[in-house]
Amino acid sequence: MAKRSRVAKILTALVTVPVALLVILFAVSNRETVDLTLWPLPYSISLPLFLVVLGFLFLGFLLGAMFLWLEVLRAHSQTRAATKRADSAERALEDLRRDRRLAVDPAGVPGALPATAPTPSAVPLQPTPTP
Repeated sequence: MAKRSRVAKILTALVTVPVALLVILFAVSNRETVDLTLWPLPYSISLPLFLVVLGFLFLGFLLGAMFLWLEVLRAHSQTRAATKRADSAERALEDLRRDRRLAVDPAGVPGALPATAPTPSAVPLQPTPTP
């Protein structure tokens, strides 16, 4: 795990402490009870207002984190697929380069023509008959 710098720790504290104080202040200021009901059902529950509000904020946070996690999974699968395609293309390119080298230099192939065999550039040109 990477070590956090001193500046990062200070910035974290500068953000975390005020947010925590605001949450505590909100909870202390909103202790009144509210009744939560779901209309078609006959059930009702009484909770402090701060629990209802903070509970729904936390639920929204979890929902957003879940959607972000699903998006990250999709991005990772696309990255893996692209990596596989790139690896396959690199292997195909290497095969083509190897085939090209062998076509130019057949001496590199076991059982091919000996290196002393005439190549097309070493064969003397014969004049073409003119009519």
